[in-house]
Amino acid sequence: MKLIYFDIPGKAEAIRLCAAVGGVQLDDVRTSREKFHEMRDSGELPFGQVPALDVGDGRILAQSSAILRYVATLGGLHPTDPLEAAHVDAVAAAEEDFFAGISVSRYGARFGFEMSDEYRAQVRKALNDEVLPRHLSALQKKLEASKTGWLAGTEKPSIADFVFSPRLRWLVGGANDGIDPGLLEGYPAVTALLEKFYALPEVVKWYEQPDGEELRAEEMHSPKGN
Repeated sequence: MKLIYFDIPGKAEAIRLCAAVGGVQLDDVRTSREKFHEMRDSGELPFGQVPALDVGDGRILAQSSAILRYVATLGGLHPTDPLEAAHVDAVAAAEEDFFAGISVSRYGARFGFEMSDEYRAQVRKALNDEVLPRHLSALQKKLEASKTGWLAGTEKPSIADFVFSPRLRWLVGGANDGIDPGLLEGYPAVTALLEKFYALPEVVKWYEQPDGEELRAEEMHSPKGN
């Protein structure tokens, strides 16, 4: 299979790491903007976006959440019990609410409006002081109730951990003006999750690769990902 995305972490990071931990073989294709535009304009990409997963039989799977769930299933990292799987899906879906404000403040044009620098600063302050702490408190409670240290209480990391961990690290990594780099410090269970996640042997090994090192240093997120 071929995972198609830009040469940045963005929406593909969770998928790449899930494949590494689950032992799923993926050809990690880093496409250029020019090639992406060609694929989008030709209609090759469902919804005209990346990440996209070419499963090898002429079919292309779109939407990062669907790709992540598929890869996790192949790697034995998604529950087979329907109710347990739904619980994992619910925690993973909370990532969309968590980062909605950040996404809108970064990519206003995608959502049909432009945002002045002054108003963006006001939005970021509200996110930093009120909105994000509320979401972080919810994550803290989930983790405090977890017997395994993983967000959904699973024995192995689930798609919830794969989708949240890179995004949380990116959130406070300096790419978002107005967001306190120390925002996570008041949530010890959340910081413990990141330590646990990035200590996974497969994750450590993945980042030791040349491409992994490049991705780790890059703080960009694509405005075209989904």
